[in-house]
Amino acid sequence: MLETETLFGKEINLLRGLSYVFGALSYLKDEPLCSKCNSLAESIEIAKDKFLALEKSLNKRRGIPEEMRKLLLDIYATLPQMSIPDNPVRQKKEGNCKLPAGVCFTKSILSVYEKIEGQV
Repeated sequence: MLETETLFGKEINLLRGLSYVFGALSYLKDEPLCSKCNSLAESIEIAKDKFLALEKSLNKRRGIPEEMRKLLLDIYATLPQMSIPDNPVRQKKEGNCKLPAGVCFTKSILSVYEKIEGQV
């Protein structure tokens, strides 16, 4: 396999992962507790930072495959919706979040991406 194809393979997996992250995080922005949680605010910031770094790498290339271009467009469409909640609260610490200990929807979304990131 060509080095370029391998590199695109790694980048496409990272881009697919970020597409999932932004889609799932955008769902949580309407969830009653998560939408006001500090974990969501932190996760949005982390995801945006990771995307900016990947985007910078991709923009240096020519001939980005169509499937990558579509994923980029989907993320661009989602980004404006990804606003940080005003005055976010640590919902678990405040006793508002009743999910089991160690379970956080927002953090689990990022953990999926981190697993992808660790494999490429």
